[in-house]
Amino acid sequence: MSFLSNVSGSYKEKAQQALENAGMGLLSALRGKLSAWGLSMPIGSIGPIVFEVSNREIRTFKGLRRTTKARYASHEIIGATPVLEYIGPDGEEITFTMQFSAAWGVNPKNETEKVRELCKSGEANYFVLCNSTVGDNPWVVESVSESVDVVDNCGRIITSQIEITLKEYVPSIMAKLEGGTT
Repeated sequence: MSFLSNVSGSYKEKAQQALENAGMGLLSALRGKLSAWGLSMPIGSIGPIVFEVSNREIRTFKGLRRTTKARYASHEIIGATPVLEYIGPDGEEITFTMQFSAAWGVNPKNETEKVRELCKSGEANYFVLCNSTVGDNPWVVESVSESVDVVDNCGRIITSQIEITLKEYVPSIMAKLEGGTT
């Protein structure tokens, strides 16, 4: 590569990054204005579950953790340390907690049921945050665990928490070869 192409490529990357940063700033300002007016702009989603915050309702998450692992085979050697052989990447995993409260404009029982149905269906959906998909593949809800924090005198759930585990869903090799998504 010539010197000029290196320099132009560097400026092009910097300009593109500056545009992306400016766009994110505008998006953040727009979210703030919409929220002040009682409207919301989605923070993200996993299928039909939309994360949003407005002055009417709060449906978001906390403690997001993303785990990336590799797979290794261990070859036992007599009298020596086993030798590891890299096989390939393992599927990724994401966990996070969602809190629901009637005071935040949501029904904790209904919100939890939506996530449970997504888990039971086995449906793969893209996980979206800030208008960008997370990872290269869709995700499935592998598990949902619930803890009920407050119940009123009629037995209605007032506040609860759920912990969600998402697993990366990699379409089968045959589907990829055939151009499908199964």
